Amino acid sequence: MISKAELNKSPFLQLILLLCLCLISLVIFSVIGGLLAATVYGFNPTEINNLGDPKMIKGMKLLQLFSALGLFIVPPLVYGLFTAKNPIENLGLSKVNAPFNYLLVLVLMVVLTPFLSWVIELNANMIFPEFLSGIEAWMRSSESKAELLTKAFLTFDGIGSLILVMVIVAIVPAIGEELLFRGVLQKLMIRWTKNPHVGIWIAAFLFSALHLQFFGFFPRLLLGALFGYLFLWTNSLWVPILGHFINNGTVVMASYFYPELINDADFTLFGAENANWITTFFSLFLATALLFLIWKLNRKNKTNKPHYGLDRESQSSKM
Repeated sequence: MISKAELNKSPFLQLILLLCLCLISLVIFSVIGGLLAATVYGFNPTEINNLGDPKMIKGMKLLQLFSALGLFIVPPLVYGLFTAKNPIENLGLSKVNAPFNYLLVLVLMVVLTPFLSWVIELNANMIFPEFLSGIEAWMRSSESKAELLTKAFLTFDGIGSLILVMVIVAIVPAIGEELLFRGVLQKLMIRWTKNPHVGIWIAAFLFSALHLQFFGFFPRLLLGALFGYLFLWTNSLWVPILGHFINNGTVVMASYFYPELINDADFTLFGAENANWITTFFSLFLATALLFLIWKLNRKNKTNKPHYGLDRESQSSKM
């Protein structure tokens, strides 16, 4: 039997614990969600490609909600109980943070839109070498199926369905994915590598890879790193949660009020409208300036410096 002290000394053991919790929780919640969807909507997993049936879509939404709860929210919370005396504080949820951080993140997500749109378009138009054409065809086929599912999820039949979709697409992913990838995985990777930057980018890579959509991989990677640095600088998970919510919630609201935009909607990224080079450059320039401002303002506040098991000298030299 491994003691809590031994567990806290080993990032590898903590990672194994987290993976086991994710697997067990995902299975349990998926089964519960599937049974509820079958009972309430007559959901049948064998007809999952029947996206023309409204009841099937509602069943899939319910299943997605429970699966997300089981994968993203429950495991980090249980993990916190195993590894910390105060799991809420350890996960970065106890510190609300200064109001200026939230205002700056709101502005940041807006000004970053054109640059992200350019990266989205660049990634979507990538062409593989000829010898990888088979893999590219498979990836694009998977991407098309994911796009159809996205369109099905972003359908509404009133304010009630808007609230449900907002919960499934924006609120649960914003809280859950930040809990798992920034609140737990990023901190684990930083402790393991003893380098904040390496830890942030590893967590961002895993965050993007989990979506299993190559032609949206690089924008999600950048967003994951962005959220990672926001957490590192502010020591509050609510700051990247807000950025994540704005990112996803914008898509939901745009799809609700402007359903004609649904063909360009993406669950985790802003719409990929074309942006000229001047707009893209100024978007990146302003976003960089805002990030520098967030870093500078939070650097002055010593209480915002997180501790990942690194000594103060090591931390300050790498940040």
